[in-house]
Amino acid sequence: MASACAGTVSSIQGPPDRYSQTDSASSACLRNPSCFTQAGDEALLPWVARSAGALRTAATALRLLEAADIHRVGQILADCANHASTAVNDLRLGKGQRPTREQCQTVMKWDSQGKPITCAMQLGLEKHQVALECTREKLVPLFPDHFTLEPHYLYDAATGRVRFVPAERVAEWLRDGLFHLLLGALVPDVVLHALGEPSRAQAVFDFKFPCPSGNPLQWGQHPHHGSPQGELYEQALGIKRARLVAPGYGVQ
Repeated sequence: MASACAGTVSSIQGPPDRYSQTDSASSACLRNPSCFTQAGDEALLPWVARSAGALRTAATALRLLEAADIHRVGQILADCANHASTAVNDLRLGKGQRPTREQCQTVMKWDSQGKPITCAMQLGLEKHQVALECTREKLVPLFPDHFTLEPHYLYDAATGRVRFVPAERVAEWLRDGLFHLLLGALVPDVVLHALGEPSRAQAVFDFKFPCPSGNPLQWGQHPHHGSPQGELYEQALGIKRARLVAPGYGVQ
């Protein structure tokens, strides 16, 4: 089993693209966070009549993704999760194989703090990598400026203040060893947001890869804030419900 969890996965092709692009753009009001809120799969604007036509018109004016766009992205992410799980399992375990509970619990190595790295954790990391690569490949042609992968948000739970940290700044801090500057950062896998505005989130998704596959889905606890990650995403980014995406489960 050691060989099944060793190494990394870097270049597995995504599933065939079966989605077409829809257009939702134009300007205004993005500087005021009270202008819009998110509920379920719908981008709801509290000061606009909730007819389908009114929502589409307002979403266009605010440069938001429409409800149909968010739903389409969810389908893409579910496909990417299924693809990633199958691709990594096939590569590490053999065609059509899935890890058993015993295999998932096998300790592969120990980290610098003496904590065990299990096969489940190793497979999960590889599946995340493949799923994110698949997501990027599928969403760039559709909504290139409406999503961000693994964005970093600095969140002060006491004050409710949240600050988006651009990827270039994150890379700079990591390169310079300034890890303390990212202490407590929230890093969801996929954030859908207003055009070019990662701080104006509309939907948040996290990939999960249960090992074994029948394990229930649940949010992990944030190591710094001590709360479930999903709750923190909702509080910090002002969305109604953060979503989990997992193979076999779809979007939950």
